[in-house]
Amino acid sequence: MDGQTTGQATARPPDEPSGAPDRADRAAETPSTAVASKSDRGRWWRPEWYLPGLAAIVFLTAWELFGRATNPILFSPPSRVASAFAELTASGRLPTALLTTLNTLTVGYLLSVVVGLAVGVLLGRQQVLAELFEPYIDAVYATPRVVLVPLVILWFGVGYSGRLFLIWLGTVIPIILNTAIGVRNSRPDLVEVAQSFGASERQLIRHVIIPGSIPYIVAGLRIAAGRALVGVIVAEIFLDLTGLGGIIQTESAYFRTANMLAAVLLIAALGALFIGGLGIVEKRFSSWKQSTVV
Repeated sequence: MDGQTTGQATARPPDEPSGAPDRADRAAETPSTAVASKSDRGRWWRPEWYLPGLAAIVFLTAWELFGRATNPILFSPPSRVASAFAELTASGRLPTALLTTLNTLTVGYLLSVVVGLAVGVLLGRQQVLAELFEPYIDAVYATPRVVLVPLVILWFGVGYSGRLFLIWLGTVIPIILNTAIGVRNSRPDLVEVAQSFGASERQLIRHVIIPGSIPYIVAGLRIAAGRALVGVIVAEIFLDLTGLGGIIQTESAYFRTANMLAAVLLIAALGALFIGGLGIVEKRFSSWKQSTVV
């Protein structure tokens, strides 16, 4: 009696064989898991992952060998540049200079964004104003900022305001031009639909024109970022001898090439982060530009 009860309790129905679903699931999951693991391993061996690192190693090795074979005043190797970077950081000169440069760069760039977007939208919507002012804007854009340094000194002096104006002047123009182009290339069908529903000019700009102009605006911001970096170094070298530009000018005058290159590499890294970040944003909105053109 007990044996029959035990046998009945442990027996499975004939339509549900023991272990069959588990084996089927494992058999179904095994190929996909293997493919996923292979793809994960292959992802790390793609050229876009290892080629930049390999190129950096080759470049630094060649730089080190060439720098050790030449006069260190003319060309310092990376090892000496790294040592100079550590010394400047420990003394506090490099962090202080970096904060000074970032302060002027950030304020000047933000001012150019505010003014550039407003003027760009205005010129994009008002054709008469565009025909009147854009030739002069193009002329200022083509003029090297170094030529304007004497005027900037006369107008604003060699202090903070002069550096700020020189950065703003070279940065605001690409934002104005790209924003105006983006406004003019807004989809006319969307503008007509918004106008047919009684949208005011303010609503039209806010909800239709500005969103449609985002790819052009971001492209202008990226161009302006590069010009802002150039402008802040030009202003610091020719006006006030402060910030990273001041370190470059001072150290080069005393033939301390390693210290100068440490500041130059820091500026290059700052530019790569600044412009690279805006480049990622630009790629994010590139599909908007393509759909607008189509």
